[in-house]
Amino acid sequence: MKLKPSRSRQRLDNDESIPRLSEYTYRSRRSDEIFNRGRKDDRKSQEPNRPHYYDWWVLRTGLIIVLIIVIVAASRILSLSSTVDLIPLTNTGSSNLAAESLIDNKMVYQRAADKIVAASIWNRNKITIDTAKLSHELQAQFPDLSAVSVTVPVFSHQLQVYVEPTQLALVLQLPNGQRYMINQNGRAITKNPSSSTVNSLSLPVVSDQGSIAVNVGSQALTANSVSFIQTVIAQLDAKGYHVSSLTMPIASSELDVGLKQEPYIVRFNLEENDPRQQAGTFLAAINELRSQNITPAHYVDVRVDGRAYYQ
Repeated sequence: MKLKPSRSRQRLDNDESIPRLSEYTYRSRRSDEIFNRGRKDDRKSQEPNRPHYYDWWVLRTGLIIVLIIVIVAASRILSLSSTVDLIPLTNTGSSNLAAESLIDNKMVYQRAADKIVAASIWNRNKITIDTAKLSHELQAQFPDLSAVSVTVPVFSHQLQVYVEPTQLALVLQLPNGQRYMINQNGRAITKNPSSSTVNSLSLPVVSDQGSIAVNVGSQALTANSVSFIQTVIAQLDAKGYHVSSLTMPIASSELDVGLKQEPYIVRFNLEENDPRQQAGTFLAAINELRSQNITPAHYVDVRVDGRAYYQ
């Protein structure tokens, strides 16, 4: 015998306050989507990935671009202009002829320095530039420069070239009548200067009876000989003996010094490195002779160390 469903059960099924199955299922899915993070990540992990070589090329391309930028910036910083910044220094011996002409010849030095820099591609970079070679070539080309120094700038692109005029020391007169102005290092600077120029500079004139040829820029005397002559002049002048003539005889290291208002000459040895000692020997000898009322008629010879001979 079949039983009929009770009214209470029927009312329960028809009660609208109780959520339907479909509604419950929808809410369950939203809850799963919100809170079940693990399942969501699993779904994403199942998505197709981009090829690995794509990321590789993106990374390498970025590195290459950065490397190119670094290389361009470094080459820009290290590059040098073919035009130098030439700076004349006139604070040493600026009264002599070389110093006076330094400013006038600045453009000549400038063009020569630019030409040397442009002659080699290695001179266009701060790392490969040979500053010593540039200084040597410029000084060899212009003997009237006593010093040339080159400074590589840190931030700018122009080499700084400092040129200093030579200190003129004396005038060398040769047997053929030619005259040359000699610098402190013994090099011939200019040929046949005018008498007014020599007098204005108060340069001593040395007659070299042994030299037959001298060229501008060549070594006419040793630096020691020039220094020796200057020291002897200064030592004698300090004691009231003023030089009237300077002569270098043929094929010898002798220096004959004539004195104003004296009938004799003083013979010095240029090969000795102590001109003060020879000058001191002469002064002691001449004072001794004067105390005896003796005046040499021809010479006083102090070429032997510590000894003096007279005639």
